[in-house]
Amino acid sequence: MSKHNIVKATFALLDSNGDLIKDAEKGLSTDGIYVADHNGEGFSQINVSAIEAPGTPGWGNGQVKRTAYGKSMPTLALTALDLDFKINQMLKGFTQNATTGAWVRQLPKPHVAMIAESQSLDGDISIYECFNNIEFVEEASNNSTDTNSEAAYSTALQGTVLTPLKPDIFLAANKVQQPYMIAKSTDKGFDLAKLYAETFGGYVLSPVHSTAHSAASSAASSAASGAAHSAASSAVSSAV
Repeated sequence: MSKHNIVKATFALLDSNGDLIKDAEKGLSTDGIYVADHNGEGFSQINVSAIEAPGTPGWGNGQVKRTAYGKSMPTLALTALDLDFKINQMLKGFTQNATTGAWVRQLPKPHVAMIAESQSLDGDISIYECFNNIEFVEEASNNSTDTNSEAAYSTALQGTVLTPLKPDIFLAANKVQQPYMIAKSTDKGFDLAKLYAETFGGYVLSPVHSTAHSAASSAASSAASGAAHSAASSAVSSAV
């Protein structure tokens, strides 16, 4: 289905075991997650590439008998209207110098989890794209002088999506692990709380948030069913 609009991007830092870091200093917040949706803050682009690549055909007897597919190796390109300065540094793995207070690059990179939420075209259905283990870089810092127009540069982050940190998450039906998940809020079996817990290393979603979203999704499904029923009834009436 088609989708549009960035509703929000939510981030978390995970430890090497894949567990959520719930700490205001070592993590992104006391509960572990950070929703980039404060005053003046948000993303104008969240692009995912290389989720899949075309397969390589295998030939035999003058025919294509099978196709070989490589591994999924997603990459991310994010552009922020604005992003909290400290959060930006922590997503990249910069650490604060004890003498100057400045932020300095440090390796290895942190494990960043992210859920990007968008909408269906009518806005009633949420789409969630999930990543459990990302390494982010900010390749450049651009500056120029203001004139009679303000010269502003947006934060641009590039992310490499790695294998999920725990072996029992992001599993396909055949139990093969993948680096990318996508969910639709009206699908059978959809559970937002479980989606957050799996992506964000055990995060416990507020019941109020989860219940409110489930109610909205149910309302959307009911509305869609009602519209379909009305359309069918109208068609029958017209036929009669």
